[in-house]
Amino acid sequence: MLLVTLTLAGCRNDRRPPLYPYGWEASEPELDSLTVLAESLYLHHRYDSLPRVITRMHEIADAHPTDSRMALRVDYWTARHKLSEGDTDAGVAMMRDLMSRTDSAKFPYEYHRLMWNLDMGYHTPSLERYRYLLNELEFFINAGDVMMSAGYCMDLGTFLNNVGDTEHGIPYLYKADSLLRLVGATEQIANNRINHADALANCGDSAAAAATLRTLLEDTVNPIGSYTRDIVMGNLYNLTGDTTLLRRAYEVLLATPAYEPEARCMYENLLASEALNRGDMSTAIYYHNLAARAIDSIAHPALAVEYYRLHYTIFERKGQMDSAFAYLYKAAAISEEINNSNHQIKIRNANLAAGITRERLQADLERRRLTMIQMGVTFGLLLTVIIGAIIFYRRLQHQKLARIRASLELEWSNRRIMAMELMMEEKENLFDTVSHEMEELSHQGEISRVAAGRIAGTLKAHSGTKPDREGFMETFDKLDPAFTRNIRHSHPGLTDADLRLAAFIALGMDNKHIARVMAIRPESVKQARWRLRTKMGLASGESLENAVRKFTGQPEQ
Repeated sequence: MLLVTLTLAGCRNDRRPPLYPYGWEASEPELDSLTVLAESLYLHHRYDSLPRVITRMHEIADAHPTDSRMALRVDYWTARHKLSEGDTDAGVAMMRDLMSRTDSAKFPYEYHRLMWNLDMGYHTPSLERYRYLLNELEFFINAGDVMMSAGYCMDLGTFLNNVGDTEHGIPYLYKADSLLRLVGATEQIANNRINHADALANCGDSAAAAATLRTLLEDTVNPIGSYTRDIVMGNLYNLTGDTTLLRRAYEVLLATPAYEPEARCMYENLLASEALNRGDMSTAIYYHNLAARAIDSIAHPALAVEYYRLHYTIFERKGQMDSAFAYLYKAAAISEEINNSNHQIKIRNANLAAGITRERLQADLERRRLTMIQMGVTFGLLLTVIIGAIIFYRRLQHQKLARIRASLELEWSNRRIMAMELMMEEKENLFDTVSHEMEELSHQGEISRVAAGRIAGTLKAHSGTKPDREGFMETFDKLDPAFTRNIRHSHPGLTDADLRLAAFIALGMDNKHIARVMAIRPESVKQARWRLRTKMGLASGESLENAVRKFTGQPEQ
């Protein structure tokens, strides 16, 4: 989940913030440089150099009295310096005052940095704490702050390790290590790897935990500080039982200017126990007496139990059983209290781990639900596009087929008209031939002139039969189906003979040709044309051919 979050955040933030690896917004160039310097000084605990930097920050802010963001940043560092000097009450009070005056919508980064400084104390593990750490991690990732993101990864990893959910805590520690190495934060890397080693040990991988700690001790390029070295060697002793490491850790602790009394007491108890194990009673008593000087002032029950158990062992080996059992009873009483407290803590942590698992599963289910919705929407859109493409393709195919069908029908109609014209031409030629022969016969006296004329008239009357005329119009309608409809709509008074004449004219036939097809005289065609012009309402100068062609869609001549 973390890796996906950081990957997506990296995709969203394809440019580094101006004050990388921190998330401060760019302001005045010198103030920006001083801000990065202050972050570095604080990171490396060089608090003595901070006052000079903060003083210059105030001078810059005073020169820009209307810049509220600049003033807020300078006051933040002033308060933070008070915390670094140990003036906790004043520093916290100033931080709280700043937070109450900070608009979280206008200055979100500054607001969350103030929250971080006020959140440095111990918090009882809870679901609310887990949600808070997740939200803060997401904010600083989006803000592009590598250091703060690494810090919250460490906090989340340690939190989950402490409540027993080490499996999900280790990835956060891995990510923190990657981010810290990115900016070269050596000391923070060491602290994170100590936590990582602890998590590996909790998972039962003591060898990997020990290897992680040895890597820290053997790093000569980025050596760790004495305080961190002491902790590493102590933890490594607990993993390996190497007494050499125990003595070295104790020596490093004593060389540290300000060591914790609890740490010294712990090492002295361990050294006394180690001496007893090898039978060196005098050395054991020596370290045990050193531990006795601080045992009453240390509020650490586990150290007291170990001290009283050592006391019991020493008196038991001296044969002073009454005193030995007295210390054993003390150790047992404190151990019972510790066990009761640990039992309650284990129950609380188990419930908390279960709650975190439920939240993680719910979040995973919600992400899957959103993913399924997105996939459904995407699939629906894709299906719609495919169906649309199929419909469009089929429509194109239908249109193509319709064009082909129309083209075929047009070709068929043209061929039929041509066939009819040829047939009419043949009839005309036959009529001409018969007429000529009848005229020859009448000249030769084989038939009377009257009979020849009657026969010729009969042939002429039957050369253009009604079926032929109707077949012609049927074919022409298929060739140009809108012609008859359009011309009838514009001129409803036209007869079938008028429509037929208009069709002949639309085909470009001359009067002589029309006379032969209609089996009438050319003079009759002229009269029919005149009647058609009158019915169509044409002026004397208008072309009958162009008027007719308007209804066919053919270009005018």
